[in-house]
Amino acid sequence: MMRPLYRPPVQPELRNDGHRGLWYDKFCNQWGDGWTMKSSGDSNPKLNWIQSVSHQVGASEALSSYARRMFYLVDARGGEAVAVTARSRFVTGLGRSHPVENGFAWHPTLGTPYLPGSSVKGLTRAWAEMEGVAEVGRLLGDQDTAGAVAFLDAVPLSPVRLEADVLTPHYANWTPDNPPGDWLSPTPVPFLVAAPGWSMLCGIVPLASARDGDAATVKHWLISALEQCGAGAKTAVGYGHFQEDAQNPTLRDLRRECQMRKVMATPEGRWRHQLEGRTEEEILQAVRKHLKTEQLTDPAERQAFVRAVLDTGMVASWKRGDKTDKNTSHGGKKLKTYARLVLDAAAEFGLEPPQ
Repeated sequence: MMRPLYRPPVQPELRNDGHRGLWYDKFCNQWGDGWTMKSSGDSNPKLNWIQSVSHQVGASEALSSYARRMFYLVDARGGEAVAVTARSRFVTGLGRSHPVENGFAWHPTLGTPYLPGSSVKGLTRAWAEMEGVAEVGRLLGDQDTAGAVAFLDAVPLSPVRLEADVLTPHYANWTPDNPPGDWLSPTPVPFLVAAPGWSMLCGIVPLASARDGDAATVKHWLISALEQCGAGAKTAVGYGHFQEDAQNPTLRDLRRECQMRKVMATPEGRWRHQLEGRTEEEILQAVRKHLKTEQLTDPAERQAFVRAVLDTGMVASWKRGDKTDKNTSHGGKKLKTYARLVLDAAAEFGLEPPQ
C-alpha cells in the first residue's frame, strides 16, 4: 500500500510543467488519522487527490519530439502510422494499486495517458478473432510463432486534458441475509479519466517475416477495433472509443516533413527543391554561378543540378534565344549562351537534351 513520503510543513511542489503521473502515484497527501481516506462531511480525500491532477498534461515540445521519432522509425521500416481521436472518455490502468481504489496508467517519461504496444496488439487480436478474419495467427502470432508485425506504444500527439469521473456501485457488499435493494446507500468511487477529443499516434512495424501489405492490413484491423470495440477500461459502457483522424494536422505535417527529408537526402532532390518555384531570371543566375563562375566540382552535384535545370523545360527555349518569362532581362544571345552551358554539361553525363 502507498504511504505518504512527506508530512507538513515539507510538501513536494507540483509544477505546471511537472510529471503529474509521478505526483499522482507517489505523493498522495490525503491520508487521515489512522491511515484512512474515508470521506468526512463535505470532504472527499479521494476526489480531492484526483482533482489535483485534473488538468492538461504533457508538454507540447516533448510530445512533438516523441511523435516525430516514432513516425520516422515507422516510415524507415516501411510500416504504417495512424492517428486516432477519442470520441469518448478514456481510462486505462484502473487495476493498478492506488489509495483512491482505481489507478491510472501513465507514460513513464511523457507523463500522459497512453496505450502500451502489448495492449494495442491485444485489442487488435480480440477484434480480428471476433470478426473471424483470415491469417490472424500469421500476422499477429500465436503460442509457437511470432507475428509478422510489431506494435509500438500509442502516445498522444498533443497535451491531454484529464478530469474526474465517478463510479457508483448501488448494490455493493450485499449478502443473502441483506439482499440488494434501492433503499441501500450507494458509495461513489471517483477515478481519473482523459476527456474526449485528444489524439494519439499508433505505429505498426513489419518484421522479417512480413509480406507486402501486411502492415496496412493490420492497420485496418486496429482502426476497426478502436472504432467498434474501444481501448482501455470500461469499453462496454462506452469508454475508450476512437475514430481514425486521417486529416490530423500533426500527422500530415510529419508525413510532409518525412517526405522532404527523403527529397533532401539526394543531390537530385535538393536541386529540384532549390529550383522549384524560382523565376527564370533566378534560374539563369544559378546556371551562371554553378556552371561558369563557381563551377560545381562534385560530379554528383553537377549532374543533379544540370538534370534539375533540364527538367524545368526552359533550356529548349533558351536554345532558340527565347525567354519563357517576359520579365527576364536577358536577350536572345545571352539566353543561347546559357543554353550552351547547360547542354555542354549535360553531354558530360550523357543526359538527354531538350527537344
